[in-house]
Amino acid sequence: MAVGHADQVSYYAASRAPASWPLRVGTIPGAARCLQHRPALDRCLGPVAPTGVGGRTDAGTRVHSGVLVGTAGVGKTQHAAHLARAVWGARRVDLLVWVTAASREAIVAVYAQAMAEITGSETATPDQAAQAFLAWLKPETAGPRRRWLIVLDDVADPDDLRGLWPPDHPDGQTLITTRRRDIAQPGLNRRVVPVEGFTQDAATAYLTEILAAYGRDDRPEAIQALARELGLLPLALSQAAAYLVGAGLDCAAYVSLLRQHGGTPLAELVPGPGALPDSQDVAVHQAWLPSLERADRLPPVGLARPLLELAALLPPEGAPQSAFTGPVAAGYLREHRTAPSTDGNRPLHANDVTDALRGLDRLGVIDYAPTDPYHAVRVHPVLQRVTREAIPAHRAEQLASTVASALMDAADAHADDPGFAPVLLAAADTLRRQAEPALWPRQLSPRRDAFSAMMDAFFGDGPPPGAHPLLFRVGELLGTTGQAAAARDYFERLAGDAQRRQGLESAVARAVHERIAHWRGEAGDAPGAAVAYAALLDEEVRAFGPHHESTFTTRAALGHWRGKAGDAAGAAAAYAELLPLQQRTFGPTYWGVMETRTSLARWQGESGDPAGAARAYGALLNDLLQALGGPMLPAETLLGRMTTRPNVLDVFHAHHGHAYWRGRSGDPAGAASSFTYLLDEQLRVLGPDHPHTATTRAELARWTERARNGR
Repeated sequence: MAVGHADQVSYYAASRAPASWPLRVGTIPGAARCLQHRPALDRCLGPVAPTGVGGRTDAGTRVHSGVLVGTAGVGKTQHAAHLARAVWGARRVDLLVWVTAASREAIVAVYAQAMAEITGSETATPDQAAQAFLAWLKPETAGPRRRWLIVLDDVADPDDLRGLWPPDHPDGQTLITTRRRDIAQPGLNRRVVPVEGFTQDAATAYLTEILAAYGRDDRPEAIQALARELGLLPLALSQAAAYLVGAGLDCAAYVSLLRQHGGTPLAELVPGPGALPDSQDVAVHQAWLPSLERADRLPPVGLARPLLELAALLPPEGAPQSAFTGPVAAGYLREHRTAPSTDGNRPLHANDVTDALRGLDRLGVIDYAPTDPYHAVRVHPVLQRVTREAIPAHRAEQLASTVASALMDAADAHADDPGFAPVLLAAADTLRRQAEPALWPRQLSPRRDAFSAMMDAFFGDGPPPGAHPLLFRVGELLGTTGQAAAARDYFERLAGDAQRRQGLESAVARAVHERIAHWRGEAGDAPGAAVAYAALLDEEVRAFGPHHESTFTTRAALGHWRGKAGDAAGAAAAYAELLPLQQRTFGPTYWGVMETRTSLARWQGESGDPAGAARAYGALLNDLLQALGGPMLPAETLLGRMTTRPNVLDVFHAHHGHAYWRGRSGDPAGAASSFTYLLDEQLRVLGPDHPHTATTRAELARWTERARNGR
């Protein structure tokens, strides 16, 4: 009805009777079956206080407000509803308001509805009514005390609560559930309670109970396996139980569907929208989608989804931050960014990546802990699974290869860090479980593989084609950080994979066997290493002939480990066989030839021929001196690239060997004379404090004394 002058019209809403008390506004979700009580959450609102006169809480008690914060599917809403029903059923409040806080408009609408029911009338606008309701919650004048509980369920954005936070008041409680960590702000009488998934025991108890409610009795070990497979996530477990009962499956069959090659997508293993249990309105595979879409809109825009794709192939317990900030990851993020950068063509920086990770963390999609660089990025395994399943097949192999290369970047960043080796091993094992074929690309021909292996031996460019370098890098990092036995064991496991995928005679299998032999020796089993290298040499000779270049490094390693094992004659024989092959292939000044001559001279002396060792070192010294002053081969030729001019330390080493074995052959005076000359040169070039100079000084004193004593 409108009254007044024509130029002034006032509107009056229809009146209705004010509410009777106690009053409940909004719909509390139905009770979930078989709810597993978690003490930390049940204590969120503090102790339930006894009632005093008139049904009010005694003055000496205090019930705390709280913020339940956690990722999708952990049961925040169910526990908030349980607490709300408990408070309402115990008549601890006079007013209970449940708000499904999907947007600011939804919050305002429920606040306005509550004010209308309290007063029996409606004000002009919902915003005005909402503000009037907030004022009513904290009365400034004497009047009836009303105890209240406001539940804001699933708050999606901090801006939605701007100006709409219920006030702190002795008679009031506020309970918020959210995925947003930036909403979880401690305040007066407000507790922030992180909500995580079930423990293994709670998950097993829940599945056992819910299946029993369906009339099912599965084996305990199968129930436990299903709980682990779904990451102990309450939402996933409830929907899996409903599906397997409806489909007539048992837990073992359901797990088999998840684990089978390729795996049945989780979207096909949950009930349809109309059949979700416990009045759920979203299937587990879609539970994170709203948060992920919000994260992708946060600056730097468009990085959230490709970051999650990278994380989906890494350990859910935590992946190293360096795997996301290296150049390989940056290239993937640029290529698959879901929205153009607002900064135009500005290069992607590491700070952009960490900012995007923080955004994902704020929205509850991931857990990001930059203070733990080994395990900085943690993603729930169910989210990892649905992320992998959403990646088109034509991109899946590229993604796996990218993650492997990103882990190589991480290994480079932690090259001298022994603590990173098990982190890299765990990440590589996770990647192999999820996408192993991508780590074994199509093998090239055996001849090309052997040539690549030779080039790798010369230049250290990595393993032969047919395996992603990460597979070798993991073992090498274990070994070079002081874990030789672990490296040996790793390569022994890798050998089985290489043989299964590419055959015993493949270049990759031979390369793995070589690393087994090497790390067996480094782990303290020199005789075992020598035997392994001898077997590897036989394989290579059968495959390529006795004079093939691929046998050179194997022959050198065989000599080395025979010597370490105490077989000096066997070491000398191995180097004696290698030397003419290298000389014929690479020429006399090739660095490998000089190294072989050095080793041959040493083991010749150790095997009982000191005079021959002295002659060999003398000839080597002359050749080194000539090479040191002679011309290099043209750098652009292959042989030139493999030829290195000896340096002065090589000369000093040969001089030392010549002097030493000269003395051992019965010429102490000659040894003293040779060491005198060597010491003068080292003093001039290296200085008096160099360790080599000190060693030569001690040897000179030793052989001078022997010459003086005639022995």
